[in-house]
Amino acid sequence: MAEDTIREKTLCCGGGAGLGNDENMEMRMRGGMPRAMAVKQVREKHGVNRLACMCAIDRATLTSLMEYWVPGVTVMGVHELLANALVMTGEKERTTDLRGEPLEGKAVDEAL
Repeated sequence: MAEDTIREKTLCCGGGAGLGNDENMEMRMRGGMPRAMAVKQVREKHGVNRLACMCAIDRATLTSLMEYWVPGVTVMGVHELLANALVMTGEKERTTDLRGEPLEGKAVDEAL
């Protein structure tokens, strides 16, 4: 993301400030707009389609923000990203992720 939106200059998702509640959706969307615009910038520049979060509050808040401001960007937890990438010894090849959605580049078995 742009240098002025990361590290000590990061933009808050608004979750910790109470913007994660559904009671005032307009305020939630406005409060999270700076973070959403930073994601939109990297989507347009690099074709990003996933946003990984460590925090469950961020994941809940950012999901609505992405649906509203940056459609096409899926929000997931870092643990989900890691789990989808893990291949255990003896495990049969997977065609779906943990959500049951097709993995990119993998054909789904029609017999299932």
